[in-house]
Amino acid sequence: MKTGVKEKIDFGNMCSIELLEYISFKNDFKEEAESAFIEFCSRFERKMIEKAEIYCLKFNYSTVIAMDIANCTFARVWKYPTFKLEKSSSKNIEKAILMWLNRIMFTQLVKYEKVDTCTEPSTEEDLSLISTIDGLVDIKSDFDEETKKKLRERLSILDSAFLGLSDKHRIIYLTYKAYETVGKNLPTSLLKKLQKELQLTQSTIRVYKKEAINHVDNYLKARNGTK
Repeated sequence: MKTGVKEKIDFGNMCSIELLEYISFKNDFKEEAESAFIEFCSRFERKMIEKAEIYCLKFNYSTVIAMDIANCTFARVWKYPTFKLEKSSSKNIEKAILMWLNRIMFTQLVKYEKVDTCTEPSTEEDLSLISTIDGLVDIKSDFDEETKKKLRERLSILDSAFLGLSDKHRIIYLTYKAYETVGKNLPTSLLKKLQKELQLTQSTIRVYKKEAINHVDNYLKARNGTK
């Protein structure tokens, strides 16, 4: 890979395989890797979201979950840009990469089905209550500001879904959305923080959580024209 302080790299005209090569050097060339990643996501984002919506429809998941799955797919690309054309059944580069991305996406969807999230859990020391979409985006994405902006736009639908809910409902919904996994409670320190800052008992928090989930789900079903 060629880089240089004075060299301006035209990632827009670069082959997708070369973009992945730049991403793989993120520890040594962070700025170039991030630029390559932005271009890679832009190049495949639309098809990935469409594929995620098709997958999620089969699993009865909402469009919000589809966006989350698509984001997790690109998160794996950032972390493991391990595409190998020689291992693909297609020799067309773009088609081969799409096949590779689809396999990653399906793995993320299966992971979501098992543990209700496809993001890596944060350490308990970093946990904080989530009260805004921006806060949820920051928790769920380790990417650059451009990628966060796109995720923020996708999740903006939740702002409308929260209309009619109290601030406490919103905070509980977003905090659980950020950290909860199936079969496990939130960390004790975070549960205590919720109880203290919202001045609610844990049993009341569970009621608020159920009300918020039902409210958001009903909003999304009405918006999508489903029953």
